[in-house]
Amino acid sequence: MHSANSVRRHAMKDLVLSRRQLLKGAGAVGVLGAVGIPATAFAEDGGVDLLRWDLVQFLQGTALAGGTNQATDEATGDVVTLSGSGHAEPKKKRATGGGTFVHRHADGTEVAHGIYRVTSFQSWTPAGGNLAPAGAKDGIGTLEQTTGGLLVLHIAVLPAAGGMVEAVLGVDCALPGVRFPIEEGAHLDVLNFHFKQSGGFTLFHVLRGGHGE
Repeated sequence: MHSANSVRRHAMKDLVLSRRQLLKGAGAVGVLGAVGIPATAFAEDGGVDLLRWDLVQFLQGTALAGGTNQATDEATGDVVTLSGSGHAEPKKKRATGGGTFVHRHADGTEVAHGIYRVTSFQSWTPAGGNLAPAGAKDGIGTLEQTTGGLLVLHIAVLPAAGGMVEAVLGVDCALPGVRFPIEEGAHLDVLNFHFKQSGGFTLFHVLRGGHGE
């Protein structure tokens, strides 16, 4: 376990450093104007026809599907753990996919668990960048297909105990070379909770179309 975590940390060292250096230079997280970039410059789909999204894990220096991300609600300290994968077609405003969730209180007691499925596409903001400089290998697609960006999806959350709740899932990927500050990870707005990124990695692959660079 320790050796696997060590490999993962080394494989992602450049990625994390790149993100932190960019954020430090910008002086603010998520404010495009801080780096002199008009927000409208990245509002389009970047020429992407088909995009794959994953919440990934890094094992033996290789990016693989099936990872988990954590997100924390600042007001309550509650944590949600998410897995997930899917596809998006930005030009056609379509998206598919889904995954699992576990919601826990700050003390670790479980609130709910179950699955979620994507119901619709909201937005895709391309950011460029590439996984290759991080020194990791790609077990999902090719390194040339990887890109950073921001994907926002509408989802249906389906607790195992029953019922359904609508929510908004954000998948944010910061790779070396991204053109504006990105906080790596997944975030979720559901009911009165605003779960923000607190652990894990994401990855996008452009399967058809351009990278918008």
